[in-house]
Amino acid sequence: TLVRELDFPRDAEDAQGFEALRAVLRHPGLAQMLQAAEDVLNLLSQEAVYVDELPMDPVDPAAWRRFVAGTRGAEVAAVGGIHDQRALELTRGLMQSDTIFRDTALFFQRRFDAVLGEFAADADDTGLTELAGTRSGRAFMLLVRLSGSLD
Repeated sequence: TLVRELDFPRDAEDAQGFEALRAVLRHPGLAQMLQAAEDVLNLLSQEAVYVDELPMDPVDPAAWRRFVAGTRGAEVAAVGGIHDQRALELTRGLMQSDTIFRDTALFFQRRFDAVLGEFAADADDTGLTELAGTRSGRAFMLLVRLSGSLD
């Protein structure tokens, strides 16, 4: 349910997506993270950055697990698997010039990181790969690459 919800309902007809949303929203921490994810995704889309259209590196579940465990540096660089220069430049510009975006992005990163830690404790590699591929996961990858969270 969490992985499905992190990708948000795709359209008004996405009954499974809305069911997942209702289930996840019963948990306050998840609800906060999802609201922040939606805000980040909306603000990025205003700059024509659509994370679900960005190419991403294949997910390395071991790197994600090391990231969750607190490792930083080259060992977890794969967590920042979005390299699209246009998206990185536009997002970097927002982080530098738009305090609302920056605050929202940092709040989202903290909340996603917390949810990731809980999820990764019980998830298998397939679950981590699916989580990373969601729109929320892709936004996280883009933001951690820019914020220095991987260093």
